[in-house]
Amino acid sequence: MLFLLKIVPMKKIKLPSTKQFLTLLFITFGALVFGQQAIHQVSLEHLKNHLKILSSDAMEGRETGTPGIEKAAKYLENEYQRMGLKPTRQWYKLPDNSGKACNIIAKIEGKSKPTEFVVVSAHYDHLGISNGEIYNGADDNGSGTASLLAMAETLMELKKQGKGPERTVVFISFSGEEKGLWGSDYFSEHPTLDLTKVSCDVNIDMIGRIDPERTAADTNHYVCVVGQRHISSELKLALRALNENTQNLTLDGKFDEKSDPNRIFYRSDHYNFAKKGVPAVFFYDGMLGGDYHEPSDDFERIDWDVYHKRCNFILDFVVSVANRADLFKRDLTE
Repeated sequence: MLFLLKIVPMKKIKLPSTKQFLTLLFITFGALVFGQQAIHQVSLEHLKNHLKILSSDAMEGRETGTPGIEKAAKYLENEYQRMGLKPTRQWYKLPDNSGKACNIIAKIEGKSKPTEFVVVSAHYDHLGISNGEIYNGADDNGSGTASLLAMAETLMELKKQGKGPERTVVFISFSGEEKGLWGSDYFSEHPTLDLTKVSCDVNIDMIGRIDPERTAADTNHYVCVVGQRHISSELKLALRALNENTQNLTLDGKFDEKSDPNRIFYRSDHYNFAKKGVPAVFFYDGMLGGDYHEPSDDFERIDWDVYHKRCNFILDFVVSVANRADLFKRDLTE
């Protein structure tokens, strides 16, 4: 394209200072080396505030069926209400006949496709108290629970700006996961929405730490992704395309292999969606040792840099699924 070039006397051109030039050079070089930034950002301050409360001793380890998890449930309800949402409880009888528990459900209605859904799930229970020690479960799964709240807040802010999701985004905090996926199993058998209209369940379970056994150079720039080879061939393609245009995280699929001896695909709440034929993807930090299921899984051990990166990537994925033209195809049988 041709354009007119106005000749300006040299005395009117203001050259950048050395400091400004070096800053610009660093930003440009950083973008090339570390990749682009997330499209949407959750508040790191919100993440810290939520997780500090959810993983505090006051929550008594959030064991399903105890007063501790009821405190966590009330906290979730209060926070969703503060955002302007209307959370509901889905009650179910505990399979061991020890009482009852509930899932907490909140939703942001879609603009043009309100009867189609993206589910964002995380279990909010943990192991409670054993031998006088509180199992606070900061990573497992305070990290996922706090991320749901932070993402909901960001999406509500976008909605107020007229940039809300096209499909309805449903946030579900499940109880009973540590007991055997109780809450999500009940939901899958008694769904509060049409599962055939759910494009994807985006499940978040432990995203706040770096696996101590990971020695690769990407230790602060990865997330394990499970579920890409199940139900929908479009899942992996969508994740890859988004990642290449945003943070360029390492999307580690080692737990998604058929040969995975840990059978991670079957061990968190997304599985109860997948067994009903709903495309599901599970984000995870890969921790199977260290502080996993130990009383040392505390707030102070969270890696905030990688946790924030993962939250932002997951939020970008949720928005992309909510706004894509069609529901994910259900074209894989394995």
